[in-house]
Amino acid sequence: MFISIISIIWCLRIVANMSSYIHLWYVKEYRPDRMFIHLRRTSQGKWIYFPKWKLPPLSLKTFTLCIALTSTEILLLISLPYTILVNLLLLDLFLFPLSFVYVTLFRIPTFLYHTYKIQQAKKLLINHNWKSVIGITGSFGKTSTKEFLSTILSSKYSVLKTELSKNSAIGISETVLSQFKNQEMFVVEMGAYKIGEIAEMTNLVHPEIGIITAINAQHQDLFGSIENTMKAKYELLSGLSGNRIAIVNADNEYCYTMGKWAKRDGCDVWFVTKDKKSHPEATFWVDKSVSNETSCTFTLHYKDFSKRVSVPIKGEHFVINIALATAASIASGMTFDEAVGGAEKIKGVDRVMQLSKGRKGEILVNDTFNNNPDAAIAAIHYLEKFEKKKILVFQPMIELGGYTDSAHVAVGQKAGKICDAIILTNRNFSKAFIDGVRKIDQKKKVFIFSPEKAASYIRSIVSYGDAILFKGKEAEYVWKLLQ
Repeated sequence: MFISIISIIWCLRIVANMSSYIHLWYVKEYRPDRMFIHLRRTSQGKWIYFPKWKLPPLSLKTFTLCIALTSTEILLLISLPYTILVNLLLLDLFLFPLSFVYVTLFRIPTFLYHTYKIQQAKKLLINHNWKSVIGITGSFGKTSTKEFLSTILSSKYSVLKTELSKNSAIGISETVLSQFKNQEMFVVEMGAYKIGEIAEMTNLVHPEIGIITAINAQHQDLFGSIENTMKAKYELLSGLSGNRIAIVNADNEYCYTMGKWAKRDGCDVWFVTKDKKSHPEATFWVDKSVSNETSCTFTLHYKDFSKRVSVPIKGEHFVINIALATAASIASGMTFDEAVGGAEKIKGVDRVMQLSKGRKGEILVNDTFNNNPDAAIAAIHYLEKFEKKKILVFQPMIELGGYTDSAHVAVGQKAGKICDAIILTNRNFSKAFIDGVRKIDQKKKVFIFSPEKAASYIRSIVSYGDAILFKGKEAEYVWKLLQ
């Protein structure tokens, strides 16, 4: 009887772990390189045999992986010649390595499927005469800039844009195959984890205009160095055709260098800046920028034109993205007045500085779409606009390579200056983050809580008008509990 109870509990553990492993592979985009980094660099990876239960979304890949693992585990349970408890122990130990094997094997049919879909998209695109194809890349700011640009262009043209964060060759192809309806403009977000991936995308869509939003330490565990990141992102500008207009954020030193590369290589480079004094060669510049809890207002200049622009976007850090999008609209054929008029129709992006009210009238700031050092510091800075208590729920950042500790120290320092309460969603790199907080305030506490405990703690301290920032995907679990 005792052995039977233990066996049932162990079987349930194996099923729960299988669900968690499949979810983890989904999050890591079924990439062994990203999984290796997770195993090597995170506390969850070091305790991979004791994962927190997660339910994966239903898709062909998750379903196939579930069937493959379940079938193999059952076959092993029947075939192994040991006692039931020993067999279950072995099944438990084999489960994650088996998932690794199957994900690796699935790469062959996945590659063939992707190649087929990409070729289908190429055939659909090859004879279409676009008014303009605009590619957008960078370490961060890609999705918001894509959405801003699409909104501006949509005020005059029909626009096809890549969906959500589908910024790979297969993601672009799936968008084309499902959404293409002879639109006039194509706005393409391009992401990469290694050199060569963006080159494949430029060969697919042949952009004439390229936007470089910003470069930082994101995904350094994969790229290996900032220089490699720059080379990978520069593939957009080197792959431009037609008018070859490069629109570059001059305020980011790495982007500025890439802009000079583009000039050397014959592109028409339009620098965009918030600091005209430092970048007198800029084609577009922004000044007199002011913001409050719900909007940003600034003056945009282009040649002899200038106009005051007001946009219902939270966070002054989005001003440069709006300016980049406006510049690309003008490069695509809109007048200055048309582009500025379109810019004033811009709305926020889902889960990017999205405001809602909590049960006690507190302000919930959902910024869980993504996380990186610059975006985190900018989002925390936004909290300064609120007069009452400021609370941060923060997921430590991953894949930052040699910049991991310094990035977490910098974000910790910013949080230490502004936030009254700080909660981390896991222990990854928590020492560096806490060291940053302690540099500002030795007495300030930093909690590491589960979503349930974090939500309970926040409910106990929050009151009307307090502001809570949720940063990173794990922080969204806490946000949902507070709805």
